[in-house]
Amino acid sequence: MGATANEHRVELIVDGDIFWSKVRSICDNDELLWLGLQPFNMVGGFTWSDGPSLLEFCAAHSEYHIVTYTSENRYVNRYIPGQRIYRLATGDDNPYLVYNPWVDPLRPLIQEDVFGQLGCEAHEVGQGCRPKT
Repeated sequence: MGATANEHRVELIVDGDIFWSKVRSICDNDELLWLGLQPFNMVGGFTWSDGPSLLEFCAAHSEYHIVTYTSENRYVNRYIPGQRIYRLATGDDNPYLVYNPWVDPLRPLIQEDVFGQLGCEAHEVGQGCRPKT
């Protein structure tokens, strides 16, 4: 029986500090303007219409790559056509790095600890939490 390996395995990162320190996204608009690029927001974001010019830029400058925002707080370390927001980066260009804090297996425990420190139950937060007596 033969064996196969999945060479395109996603490397999931649930800690934003770790992801952004690896991919090193350029957030300085002055640096992006100096490179000849015009971001649409204050943290170096580009829209879907900037995709072709970013691809052209990265093809001419191999030290840069594109990070794609695909959904609520989920970033993929490669260009995915038709998405809403892109960022330019200079770090690890591994296309299988994915940042998604919503799938952190410790998230429910962290939330439980936070609500426990607040002295209320999660379902009471919107109703005005009262300290436990």
